[in-house]
Amino acid sequence: MIKEIVAKIRTKGPELEEWIQGRQGVAPPPVTLSTDIRNAGFKISVVDTNIYPAGFNNLCETFSENASKAFARYFEKYHPEIKHIHIYPEAHTRNEFYQENLKALVRILSAAGFETTVGLELRRADLILMNNDLSSGYPEELKALSIPVIPSPLLGWHSRRKSIHFQIYGDLIREVAALLEIDPWLLTPLSTVESAIDLGSTTCLDRLQQSADQLLREIRIKYQQYGIRQEPYLFVKNNSGTYGLGVLPIDSGAELLQLSSRLRKKIEYAKGGRPVTELLFQEGLQTIDLYEGKPLEPVVYLVGGTPVGTFFRYHDERNERQNLNAPGMRFSCVCYHQTDHAEDLFTVCDLVARIASVAATLEMGYVPK
Repeated sequence: MIKEIVAKIRTKGPELEEWIQGRQGVAPPPVTLSTDIRNAGFKISVVDTNIYPAGFNNLCETFSENASKAFARYFEKYHPEIKHIHIYPEAHTRNEFYQENLKALVRILSAAGFETTVGLELRRADLILMNNDLSSGYPEELKALSIPVIPSPLLGWHSRRKSIHFQIYGDLIREVAALLEIDPWLLTPLSTVESAIDLGSTTCLDRLQQSADQLLREIRIKYQQYGIRQEPYLFVKNNSGTYGLGVLPIDSGAELLQLSSRLRKKIEYAKGGRPVTELLFQEGLQTIDLYEGKPLEPVVYLVGGTPVGTFFRYHDERNERQNLNAPGMRFSCVCYHQTDHAEDLFTVCDLVARIASVAATLEMGYVPK
């Protein structure tokens, strides 16, 4: 199926580029963005989008150079006056992997020609680059600034919702699918969202079971349409959160009625201890991509809406159906030529990542000001 999609993408290249530029509109795309992508063989899609990515250290030397050039182009176009960029980081500065991300980001921006500083204590600068997902809220000191702060703090997890992102992403995919003359389901996961969550309430659990089973029925119909013999499953996700927290795979709605206290706490746990009030049920995509026998998923990094590099997330202790964004995950700049469908995978990943970037731009119209 991927080869057929790639053939259509290459045939429609100019029209796709015109569409992306047209849908982007006049608003600048997020300066930074990453997408987690799952390739099930019969379909491929973005399954998560992060506007404040924390893995720049996982980009290889070539991809880091791409990022520097893209940053230079972005700031020349949208903020030509700036010379000094201050990175506003996450508070968990003792996390050694996150520290490596910050060091890499400083190197990339410095190579682009900018004086670059880092810290929660704000310094005199021309622009603040957010590398903090603001799960705990929008800091007052940022609201009072007279200089640009990008990506917008309004898109932090204090207000952003995954369901809104995937609603917009799905609408955009339908437009692209019409252009490519393919089923939009091949490039997007089916999903639904449930609010007013109380996992201690039998009434709430019954509602969640019915919602999950209805979504599974819809997926099963698509499987029958395409002759897919495996059973569908779902990821239950916190509708507002990151770091893979609160993610649980289920095969049926009945599993929600039988949750152990440990699994219930897993779903309810969010970064910063914030309560989980909404759950996203998202079609599970079983990855077919492996690295040394371990399941992996591509992670595409974008700067200003332009893909600058890809690496792979993999996990020694997870299977191909599970969430790989979990403690114990590892990253590798495995070249695409080391996979069975190298160039094809790269082509589709870049397209869906760019569409996710457009969706993130359009999300600004949905967040409270």
